[in-house]
Amino acid sequence: MKIRVLGCYGGQLLGFHLTSFLVNETVLLDAGSPTEVLTLEEQSRIEHIFLSHTHLDHIKDIAFLADNRSLKRWAGTIEASAITIHSLQENLDRLLEHFLNNIVWPDFTKIPTKKDAILKLKSFNSEQTINIEGLKITPIEVEHPVPCTGFLLDQDGAQVIFTADTGHTERIWEIANEQPNLKAVIIDCSFPNNCEALAEMSGHLTPQGMRKELSKLNKLGEISVYLYHMKPEVLTEMASEVEAENIPHLRMLTQVDELIIEA
Repeated sequence: MKIRVLGCYGGQLLGFHLTSFLVNETVLLDAGSPTEVLTLEEQSRIEHIFLSHTHLDHIKDIAFLADNRSLKRWAGTIEASAITIHSLQENLDRLLEHFLNNIVWPDFTKIPTKKDAILKLKSFNSEQTINIEGLKITPIEVEHPVPCTGFLLDQDGAQVIFTADTGHTERIWEIANEQPNLKAVIIDCSFPNNCEALAEMSGHLTPQGMRKELSKLNKLGEISVYLYHMKPEVLTEMASEVEAENIPHLRMLTQVDELIIEA
């Protein structure tokens, strides 16, 4: 399993990209920044987007992926196939009502035609496993102000947990602890410790909160832990606080990272 970090930040400043992870070149976990990072050729390989929730920093580039794909489709490019967006039904409904609504952005689920659209929507249920060419993806509900799922990724007997945006939660750690060959966890860590109240209000974690969550993980200290969703304007402060937690095999992600996960 190859996970390429396209964006891993919880805010957008010059040089900092919003959340998006490219798995095995064809699957996106969230779509905050793929068109800012990927070439048109790389974008054309994307077949699936697994959407954790509908906050703007996770859906923004759905608009521009669709736009770029539609131009290739109109030009008669055979490879310009549809992109399937997988999420909770509530999220898909909100995506259509508030984003792909022909007001904020064209409804690419009906362009060029509904039968042959650029975007296709497919709902999943929490803890329902979807198999994409040997990559098994299981959504798991987490705590956030809007409906949100993290994901368990499983390929060739190796598992990875991506918490998505979350505050203090339980079920995803129960499932993580059930995995026989868990190799890595990617966990929210958005605000510095002096913003604990803001983190709780917005459904995110500070370094101290992240430490409390990781205490629920049986393999803490044995496997890799990666932090994402850091606010770039407080990155230096957060780096010091994360270091002070002294958690083995833990580091902040950067948007040039590429993770190779093997059993």
